[in-house]
Amino acid sequence: MEINWLIISAIVIGVFLLVYFLIRQNKKDRKKIEEELNFTKESEEAEINNDLNL
Repeated sequence: MEINWLIISAIVIGVFLLVYFLIRQNKKDRKKIEEELNFTKESEEAEINNDLNL
């Protein structure tokens, strides 16, 4: 039985492309989640604590 180098090389290239795509997508998702978690709504007024029981 002969090794079909064309099929093996196509599979290896496909695996490398898949890994590259997944790493790139992971970086995008991580950046998006970090922005969502660090998001604070900025208001024009300063927050004042009116609680007298401190």
